[in-house]
Amino acid sequence: MASLGFAQSFFRRLPDLPKEVQKRIPELLGRFQESTIAGLHLEKPHALADDRGRTIRVTKFWRGVVMAPVEGDHYILFDVLEHDRAYVWLANHTFAINSATREVEIVDVEAMRNVSKSLPSVAGDLRPGAFDAYGNTVLLELGIEAVHLPLVRRVRADTDLDLLSRAMPHSQHEVLEMLAAGYSVREVRAELGIRSSVVSREPDPSVAALASPTVFVPQSARELQEALEHPLELWRIFLHPTQRRIAYREKFAGPVRVTGGAGTGKTVVALHRAHHLARRLPEKHGRPVLVTTFVRTLAEGLRAGLASLDAVTGADTSSAVEVTTVDALAHRIVTEVEGAAPKIVLDDDSLTKIWTAATAATGAPFTPAMLRQEWENVILARGVRTPMDYLSAPRAGRIQPLTRTQRLQVWTAVEYFLGVLGDSGERTFHQLADDAAQYVRSGAAGDLFPHVVVDEAQDLHPVQWRLLRAVVADGPDDLFVVGDAHQRIYDHRVALTAMGINVRGRSHRLRLNYRTSEEILTWAVALLNGQVVDDLDGGLDHLDGYRSAFRGVQDPTAHGYLTAAAELDGLVSTIRGWLDGGVEPAAIGVAARTRRMADDATDALRAAGIEPSPLDRRKRGGVEIGTMHRMKGLEYRAVAVVDVSARSVPLPQAVTSQTVEATLHVQDLQRELCLLHVACTRAREFLAVSWSGAPSPFLKMILEA
Repeated sequence: MASLGFAQSFFRRLPDLPKEVQKRIPELLGRFQESTIAGLHLEKPHALADDRGRTIRVTKFWRGVVMAPVEGDHYILFDVLEHDRAYVWLANHTFAINSATREVEIVDVEAMRNVSKSLPSVAGDLRPGAFDAYGNTVLLELGIEAVHLPLVRRVRADTDLDLLSRAMPHSQHEVLEMLAAGYSVREVRAELGIRSSVVSREPDPSVAALASPTVFVPQSARELQEALEHPLELWRIFLHPTQRRIAYREKFAGPVRVTGGAGTGKTVVALHRAHHLARRLPEKHGRPVLVTTFVRTLAEGLRAGLASLDAVTGADTSSAVEVTTVDALAHRIVTEVEGAAPKIVLDDDSLTKIWTAATAATGAPFTPAMLRQEWENVILARGVRTPMDYLSAPRAGRIQPLTRTQRLQVWTAVEYFLGVLGDSGERTFHQLADDAAQYVRSGAAGDLFPHVVVDEAQDLHPVQWRLLRAVVADGPDDLFVVGDAHQRIYDHRVALTAMGINVRGRSHRLRLNYRTSEEILTWAVALLNGQVVDDLDGGLDHLDGYRSAFRGVQDPTAHGYLTAAAELDGLVSTIRGWLDGGVEPAAIGVAARTRRMADDATDALRAAGIEPSPLDRRKRGGVEIGTMHRMKGLEYRAVAVVDVSARSVPLPQAVTSQTVEATLHVQDLQRELCLLHVACTRAREFLAVSWSGAPSPFLKMILEA
């Protein structure tokens, strides 16, 4: 029986194929699984750059581009194109397996020929070569194919390297980019997961291709259909060697931290790690692996992702993994121990009213906002229980100094606040996590979890970290933490070491963005220019080496309008253009800073005959619309970010006045900026940013560039 593997390049092209063509792909797999080689009707064109090139009929006008084996019956599908384009493609491309990373590569022969004509001549250019410091053996061991070495030796400047990117396979050009950026050979090996120094070359690449991390070999039509229905979720099938090395390591000696910019696959790695740990649990295990994050919508996505991994791998980890939010975990623990469900203060307005009353009743010379910040970020964060403890508690990061008398005034207001909550029998979610952690440490909450995987770590509060540290015993593979402070959308800052989570020697940074085109990524990163963020463990993080895995087809657009009504008309026009261009409604997202603007966008689309799907409702299938907060963790082919105006971004009520607390003012502005960055990096191919009136000050540098 013949087999058919699907190269990563096919899945990248899939969303652009006509629907009738997409529907025929499972039939194509069936023909391979049911037919003899002779019955597949493969055609070998006369003009071939690679003798293994074949086409196979998908529909009357569309052909699959296939690599045939030298021997045997294992085939790889690389693309589906119109009949004539398929033949032109095979006349200009060859196939290869990278000897170092095992990635399947496509070489554009004509493009390489054109680049060769443009690069400086070795004989005629006396400038030193950019890679003279690296011998041929070293470059070969890093995956640079021998046929490309003469071109590599002609690279003199960054412009030459950029020129080479137009033709050289990405996995090889990535090596050169890293060396040119100053990475050592050892760092390149570690980053790309290159383990062996032995250059291995199989006589038949089609055999090696089936084991490549960039080729998906479905075992059934159902497994293929699962992949076809979610073409943007390539992580279910493909992992970069760097990601795979982290996700499937046999054992870590202790807690692990994985950081990286938006779209680098941190959540992907977390899910694969959880899936891997779950499959290693004893058959009769006690507690399952805990996978957790900070909001319900993200937890739902994690749950769906694990189900997808089960479908692709044929495993069933449903009983071996529990996915929940930290708040839900705390609620369950407290309910089980106390025998009744706790009452929770759910909205900020209620808390603000209580803090306002506390200020008035105690005469504390502070604003309600300052008192709340002091309680949440100092008293609760540090586990302070008594006024004496508070008098000596450090207040790192708080500019406004407090005398002993002022601290006692704060404590009096806090006691009033807690008294009001106590009288009503209510708690905040942070209090709930604090109580749950105490119950776990006392042994009242039952068995611990064997492993805990934490997603979006940057948005968890210290009391939530204390709970997570408590629910898993200190030891190998206890905590696996992923996050990115550049995407922090809540004012929670923590050093893992201070929480008893020592990640020294077990920290990894992902740098390659798989979600967002280079054009969109460059635009979104420019928003963060000059910002200093933490690395989740008391140090500083950066975006050095952060790059996209692919170039896009269009630069982001930024457009201002005179009125909000005109901006909504522009939004309708933009989305209609995407729809007419073949983008599915559910692959389009609209993000706004406020719920009101999201509702206005919903009404405008509906009035224009475009079906909207607000993210706070269950209905799906239309253009998805939500606040920037709700967009966290989601991704789309096209995203419109609306009302990025001076009146909304940053949102005035979300920013502490500089006269009240200068440090909080700076942190609040950075959080608002990160929120805009998060919204923009939800886009894969198309990004449109708009505003009415004056634009947000965050756009100033980009608009002036």
